[in-house]
Amino acid sequence: MRRRTLLSFALSWFFLASPLASEEEKKLQAVFIGRFASYVEWPDGRRERFVITLLDDNPFGNLLGELYHDKRINGKPVELRHARRLEEVGETDILFITVANFQARRAAIEYAQKNGILTISEIKGFAENGGIIQIDFVEQRVRIKINYDAAMKSGLKIGAPLLSIATVLRGEKP
Repeated sequence: MRRRTLLSFALSWFFLASPLASEEEKKLQAVFIGRFASYVEWPDGRRERFVITLLDDNPFGNLLGELYHDKRINGKPVELRHARRLEEVGETDILFITVANFQARRAAIEYAQKNGILTISEIKGFAENGGIIQIDFVEQRVRIKINYDAAMKSGLKIGAPLLSIATVLRGEKP
């Protein structure tokens, strides 16, 4: 089973490495939100549903709803939420951050670290500034950065298969 999951991830990575249009990039980002989750270990005592929250804008439109409507992540049904402000986030497993304001983004990262939440964003410099996973498209090819120290500070363990395909930052800003 583990080998099949690893193979599935490798095949997905192969397709990500090929040139893509912007709409396809969004589709792949949406898929990878769930894929990332399968390589992350959260602290014990999590809720019965796997919660993904978008903070600020929703760059995916209906895509996440369509993709995760009847799916499970880590054996749990998926619940999607959208929060305009940090105060609306509540309990979540993944926080996809699109906040443009640096101070507000920093506050969201700190909130996530205190609450064991995996943060993901496509904002430049996100991983260098304390976010856990940054997805970049360079010349229409995906690049994944993982801030390992930020993950550890959040109480999350990132699996080796995911770390092996990413640029791993260590000793970066909190």
